[in-house]
Amino acid sequence: MNDRSTELFVSPDKGRFGRVALAVVPAVIVPGISMTSLLAGGRGTSEGLGSMAVPAAVALVALPFLWYVAYAILHTLNTYVALVDGAVLVRNWARRLTVIEGPGFVARTHIDSSGIADAVLVVADDRAAVMLNPRQWREAELDEVWRRAALPQQFGGTPTPRELRKRYPTIRIPLYIRYPGIVYTFWTILVILYIGVVVNVFARI
Repeated sequence: MNDRSTELFVSPDKGRFGRVALAVVPAVIVPGISMTSLLAGGRGTSEGLGSMAVPAAVALVALPFLWYVAYAILHTLNTYVALVDGAVLVRNWARRLTVIEGPGFVARTHIDSSGIADAVLVVADDRAAVMLNPRQWREAELDEVWRRAALPQQFGGTPTPRELRKRYPTIRIPLYIRYPGIVYTFWTILVILYIGVVVNVFARI
């Protein structure tokens, strides 16, 4: 964007990630204490980890927390919405840039995925389309971009992911919206495997 005139630049709401982290911390304290006690004393015929229970519990929490920090950094440092020479530029967390040059529009859409209506913003013209998660942005700042870019806002209905893809062939729909059941099952299995690996590693130390 250095060789073009940037009229407006909007970053994601950085405070949102901090608020989520602060909300999660109290929720994991009591379960964390219970888990540490269980790991230390064992259950039934299984031996406990004894003094290794505390580092094992810390390891169980630390890696997911570091993953969330990396997720937050990528989404706050790499992502932006900008108005440049009358065009709207949207860059996602993977630094993929989408340019909406108009005439375009903003559709407030509720995607019906497995009975769950997930609210998103679809910014599109007749050549490109990009999806935004409104919960990651300050609404007033985005509204100012749409206003200055002369992008009318409209209701996009409640399409399924497949219908949305047919409507906007170039749009990228996250896997957790397209296949929520598969994604949630995958993460559940991954969490169970992660807990098992960590406990077994510390049991052998």
